[in-house]
Parts: sequence; structure tokens; C-alpha cells
Amino acid sequence: MSEKIPEPESGSGDTSFKVAEKLPEPDVPKIPDVELIVDGFGFMPKQGYRGERRRSSAFRATKLGPKKEPKHDDMEEEDQTSSCASSTNVDIVRRYTWKTKNRMLVQVITYGATITNITVPDKKGVPDDILAGFDTLEEYFQARNPYFGATIGRNANMIRDATMVVRPSGRMYMLSSNKGPHHYHGGHVGFDKVNWRSHVHGLKVIMSHVSERFHEGYPGTVMAQVSFEVTCDNTLKIEMKCTTSEPTIINLSNSPYFNLAGHHAGSEAMVDHIFTINADKYTATDEHGFVTGERKVVGGTAYDFRIPRLLKVMLAKIPMGGYDINFCTTRGTDQDLAFQARVLHPLTGRVLEVYSNQPGMQFYTGNLLPDPDRIVEEVDLEEELDEEQKDHKDEKSRGESTDAEEMGSEASSKSSDKGEEAEEEEREGRKRVGYVPLLGKQGTVYKRHGLFCLMPQNYPDAVNNKNFPTPVIYPGQQYVHKIQYKFGILIGRYI
Repeated sequence: MSEKIPEPESGSGDTSFKVAEKLPEPDVPKIPDVELIVDGFGFMPKQGYRGERRRSSAFRATKLGPKKEPKHDDMEEEDQTSSCASSTNVDIVRRYTWKTKNRMLVQVITYGATITNITVPDKKGVPDDILAGFDTLEEYFQARNPYFGATIGRNANMIRDATMVVRPSGRMYMLSSNKGPHHYHGGHVGFDKVNWRSHVHGLKVIMSHVSERFHEGYPGTVMAQVSFEVTCDNTLKIEMKCTTSEPTIINLSNSPYFNLAGHHAGSEAMVDHIFTINADKYTATDEHGFVTGERKVVGGTAYDFRIPRLLKVMLAKIPMGGYDINFCTTRGTDQDLAFQARVLHPLTGRVLEVYSNQPGMQFYTGNLLPDPDRIVEEVDLEEELDEEQKDHKDEKSRGESTDAEEMGSEASSKSSDKGEEAEEEEREGRKRVGYVPLLGKQGTVYKRHGLFCLMPQNYPDAVNNKNFPTPVIYPGQQYVHKIQYKFGILIGRYI
């Protein structure tokens, strides 16, 4: 582009024009819509053990036989195996970070295909992390980790009595029991406790894992793949795919724990959230929290979120002290992605919308997170020790009648002393039971009703309820689960 600049000529009244070239503009680097960064988050442990408790007794009997005992060499080999499985020959846990031009940041690690960070701005433009999690990999290994941001599989939620019948063959399978006598979130070593193999395709991260036949009791070898992608409109897209070598059940999900006021905001800000859930029915449960196979209408109940509801008002209507229920999403006949839920925090203006192609969604308000208001009655150790010592003296005096009884008394006395020490330690441990804080990122203390989870899924225990959507897939079929978490800002005042 050029422009003409008039210049007078000497000795003449005429005006001529000189063409002047415009200076080139300096090269300014263009900010990408989405940027993906790869680094390391830690290393998988090289030593640990897989105890026999990781399998149900019925499954162990099936594998080892009633009389066969594991060899010593096998035990040593098991002792050298990590308690956290790995899909790769490399023990590095990789971390992937997306940054968008709209100031959103998302981080995912390969351990458990876990989302560790979601940072989005509020209506004033101030970004904050709204996802619960931990700062280090070792903290994700701890038993108290409530599946923060992890990929759940092979089956999300509960399977009652850890048994299932795969139709149409009618075969019964015994799964590992990791929550009392029941099977929960894939067992002791579910998909949340393996280090997934990963690679990058454009701005999409694809993770894969092979679940061997009869792992945690499940039939069939399953090849699983989970992809993560963040778009410039502040949407996190998750797509899960599975194939199997024989009929089995698949019900994958992800369990991010949110607080739109910030993961550190606690229950005071949590109850100010306004929820909308696109569901006309929910799966009814009994007094123990297990589904009965019945779908009830939400109308006229505390589960009616078809219009926006303030959580502070609704929590008071739940006798169990919080929500932990599966909603039956209202869907079109051939609809792929369906709107499931919308959450608004009016003070910060942050909005979250959840979309999925699954028939259900678990709504959980962190009822089992540590409760600082829990009161535990302390045991009076002195009184109990006096009573035990008195009983011990009586037993010893009664045992001095014969030599044989004296030897038996001596042995029982030694074992009793050891038992008293163990019981004393146990009682001392019980004194410390009660409120034990769960520390998260930046030293945040996560408390009861301080976080919520919206987890798209199939219905709980669907394999044992004929009128629920079947979770069984067969060789040649492909399981596909799509989830979208969309983040936005409410402009203006919410009424």
C-alpha cells in the first residue's frame, strides 16, 4: 500500500506528487487459539505388592484351585510388582497442558487418565482452578484419594455383591470386592490406577490401555482408548472407546470434583451453586444406597432439578445428608450428545454445562469427604486396662492347678499380653478416628459438601437389572462414550 504526498517544485506554481512507500509493520507473533504443552509429572513406583485381597475369594479359588497354594517364587515375583499397574514399559507419568486464548488451562496426566487442573476466568476476568486434586503423583496413589478427576473403568459405580450374570450366555462371574462385599469403580486396580500409554495427534491427546482377561474378575480382554481435547470456546471434550475379545460389561466415566467458586472455596460457597438437571426420572435406591431396578418420577421430590434450584435449599430436603443419585437423562430417540446438567455460581459468574451420549448421570455432593463436625467419643483407657488386668489375673490363677494347664496358661498369658498391646494400639488408633483432614492442592482442606461431581454413565448395577440399558458389549462391537464439559461466564445479573 502506498500514498501520495504533494511536494511543491522549485520555480513553478504547479504541484507534483511523490509516491512514498509505507513502512512495513513489525512482525507480531500471533497468539494461538489453543496451545498444548507436554512435560513429566512423576514416576511410577517400582516396588510394592499386589496382595491376595485384590481378588475375591471365589475368583482366587477358581484360579488357584481349592488345594493349590502359590509358589514361593510367585510370591517373590508378586512382591516386586507395583500395586499400581502400568500399561507401558516406561514408568514416566506424563502431563499434558492446554492453554486457550480465553485464559482457560486444563491439565491431564497419564496415571489414571486423570484430569488434575481446570482453570477458567470469572466474570471479572480473574482465573481460578475449579477442580479438586493433588500437587504430587504420590498423593494420587494414596488410598484416601476419592477418584479425583480419574477415568473410571471397567465399570463405574457399584455392582451389588460383586457378582454379575452376562447375558445371553447366562454365565455368572465373581468380581473383586473392594467396598465391603460389593464391587465399586472397577475394583482394587481399576482404570484409575494404571499408567496409560499416550500420544499426541494435533491438539488431541490419545491414551490407551489393555485390560487383561479376568482382571478384577471381568471376562474378556478389553482394549480401551480415551482421548482428551480442549477447544478455543473453553470446552473439554472426552471420548472413550472400547473393544473386547468376549462378552463383557463396559461402563466408563470420569469423576471430576468441581467447585465453581474455586476448589479451595469450601462448603460455604458450594451451597450457593444453582443446578439444572435434564432428567424426568431417577433410579430409586434402598436404605443401603443400592438401586432397586425402579425408575421414579422426579416431580414433587427433592430430586426435581428440571428448573434451576439453589443447592442450599435442596440439601435440607435430603434425609441422607446429600445427593448421591443417578438421574435418567431425557434424550431424543436418535440423539447423540444430550444436554445433561447446567451449574451456575452467581457470585463468580462461572457456568458449567455437561453433555454426554450416556443414558444416566450420577450427581454427588461430596457426602463422604471428611466432616470436621463429626464427634467421636473417646475411650477411657484406664478403666478398660484395669478390667483387663483383673480378668488376666483370674485366668492365670485358675490355670495353676496342673502342669499342663500351667504350660497352657503361660502360652495364653504371652498371647494375651500381645493381644493387650494390639488392642491398646487399636484403641489408641480409634481415639484418632473422626475428622482426619484430606489435604489437596496448595494445602487446601477438602471437606464434606465442599465439592460436587457430575459423572455421565450407564445406570448403576445395570448388568443385574433387566429393565436398565444393557452394559454388555460383544466381540465386533465398539463401546463409545462422549463427554463434553463446557465452561462459560454469565454476563449480567442472574434472576
